[in-house]
Amino acid sequence: MSDIDSVLERLRRVYAAIAEVEVVAANSPGDQYVLANLKSLKRDSEDLEKQWEEECRHAQIEVCRYRIIPEDAHHYSLASVSKSLLDFQEMFSQIFDAVKTGIKKRARISADIRAETQFDFGFTYPGSLGVALMVESESHFFGSKFDEAVKAISDIVSIDDRDDVRDLAKSLGGAVVTKVYDWSRVNFGAGYGVDITWKRTDGTVRGGTIDATSLGKVVDLIARTSDSKKSEITAKGVLVGINIKTKRFRFVQHDGPDYSGKLGNDFPITKKWSVNKNYIADITIEEVTQYATMDTNRSYKLARLKAIKLLDAKQKG
Repeated sequence: MSDIDSVLERLRRVYAAIAEVEVVAANSPGDQYVLANLKSLKRDSEDLEKQWEEECRHAQIEVCRYRIIPEDAHHYSLASVSKSLLDFQEMFSQIFDAVKTGIKKRARISADIRAETQFDFGFTYPGSLGVALMVESESHFFGSKFDEAVKAISDIVSIDDRDDVRDLAKSLGGAVVTKVYDWSRVNFGAGYGVDITWKRTDGTVRGGTIDATSLGKVVDLIARTSDSKKSEITAKGVLVGINIKTKRFRFVQHDGPDYSGKLGNDFPITKKWSVNKNYIADITIEEVTQYATMDTNRSYKLARLKAIKLLDAKQKG
């Protein structure tokens, strides 16, 4: 058994004893013997935690304390707690992947990145529901390999407006924004705040607390934020349908896609158009991507039509 495992085993036993004595203390308020025993156990846990952190530092292991803070005291749903931790793991892996290999629209994490960012369970500790996690790291002259990812997590919990959401998408990619949305929604839906404290191998600490209300704000901001992109194409095809009253059209490109949508604001609706005839069409395509899901909706507007008279004549002949 390694030194870290040995300390962890002792630490887990101490915290289990603390939980048992706390129950006794609650049932026997004012019992000095019980209170003294509890105080001694807590002192032991503090000493063991310092020893554990020192062993982690020597072994190039970074420590993340992840504490779930329920709005309703001592109310923890197993499904919500599990999803909160799993989504945090996934979010951390995606952020590190974006920092290391570049931004992505869709989450595709390689087996190597998953292995590199996998948290190991340390122990649970009192004070709401706290979980100590460990991840193998490596130090270099300017810090550790996880520095940028940890900083990004700190930035995420301080999202304040939709511009911040777009900046996050530009720096880390849409897949990360979607996972931030999922993680925030799980915790907000369960009424949880989250305190994340990260201790690096050099001893410095980063992190902070985001309460359930703030997580709800993150959910709302991402849900209301989208990215819009417009492009124009010129296509040869057949005008299958056009309705001047509803300002709708349908146009089928020769050996190509089918476009259905609205008539553009400047489309000459007073002109007479023939259906099932060949035209050259100028069509504006708008793609709107919702950051909450990274789903893209496309809409089409018909800007102009130009008849292909020679082609029609040949077809009649």
